[in-house]
Amino acid sequence: MYDSAFQEEISTLLVDDETIAIQRLRHALQAFPQIKIIGEAHDGPSAIAFINAKRPALVFLDIRIPGFNGFDVLNHLTYTPLIVFVTAYEEYAVKAFEKNSIDYLLKPFDDARLAITIKRIIQHKANHTDLLLKIKQLVTEQHTTNIISTIPVKVGNKIQLVQVEEVLFFEAKDKYVAMHTMDGEKLIEYSLSYLESRLPPSFVRVHRGVIVHKLKIYEIQKYFKGTFIIVMQDIKRTKIKTAYSYYEIIKTKLLLP
Repeated sequence: MYDSAFQEEISTLLVDDETIAIQRLRHALQAFPQIKIIGEAHDGPSAIAFINAKRPALVFLDIRIPGFNGFDVLNHLTYTPLIVFVTAYEEYAVKAFEKNSIDYLLKPFDDARLAITIKRIIQHKANHTDLLLKIKQLVTEQHTTNIISTIPVKVGNKIQLVQVEEVLFFEAKDKYVAMHTMDGEKLIEYSLSYLESRLPPSFVRVHRGVIVHKLKIYEIQKYFKGTFIIVMQDIKRTKIKTAYSYYEIIKTKLLLP
């Protein structure tokens, strides 16, 4: 058990889309009596709602979550807690966290690494304002630095660069992702989660398996139970049914009434 004279309870939210990951973190945090877990969230919108309503002192925030990713969550908060980013493979982010003195946990982490994190949390509580400023600076830098403008597509022994602004929507297909443009469909090897974190703000994830370019939408039809039918601008007027879990994201990013 972590030995510390700090006795104040730290209300904590765990955010991860994988239940087993939350269970492991919850179990590991039992060794730290200061940490009082008050809730869990499994996607961006629910994390935002919980943080703004319950105002936890600390959030363990996974970067790769449905809806708003970990970085985008911070941009929608009316209250900002202490943040520990959790990541499995965001090496660029890990370096940024180290540079900005913002802590992170790289999956899989061990008890010793978690103990270091808890110690840093306690030390940072006295300098909470400075930490929040660094978080906001990091989010801005990461968002600006990592936006892509082209996507490489293999064509035989050659590689074509497709302008992101020409893409109507991305659709998950088995092990690949289909990139739809006015010229047709092309298969790429990048995951939707990766694309979501690198695409410009004009792209919106409307379903676990679909990301659309909002500037390429022809019309939006209300469906039922918080879902929509999005009609794209291609010749086929492709119709895409949104998922209820993305309702708040879609309303916010598309300014729907």
